[in-house]
Amino acid sequence: MNRTLYSMIWMMAIIAFVALIWGTVGYVYADEHPLRRAAFVGGGVLISGWLIVLAAVGIKISRLKARRRASNSDDD
Repeated sequence: MNRTLYSMIWMMAIIAFVALIWGTVGYVYADEHPLRRAAFVGGGVLISGWLIVLAAVGIKISRLKARRRASNSDDD
């Protein structure tokens, strides 16, 4: 497993933990429907965080591929 994938997995785990904390906060401070509020807050944090991580990994992979193509080209 390369470092990019390893870092991505750990960042997703950290974001899941933060989403759990925010879901708990949403549950505690909800006046009505605490489980719905916890799912909404925690799910929003989880989805947005994972999308940011996946976008960053996608950008990094595309940049690495572009650099590899540039180094392998025979246009001198």
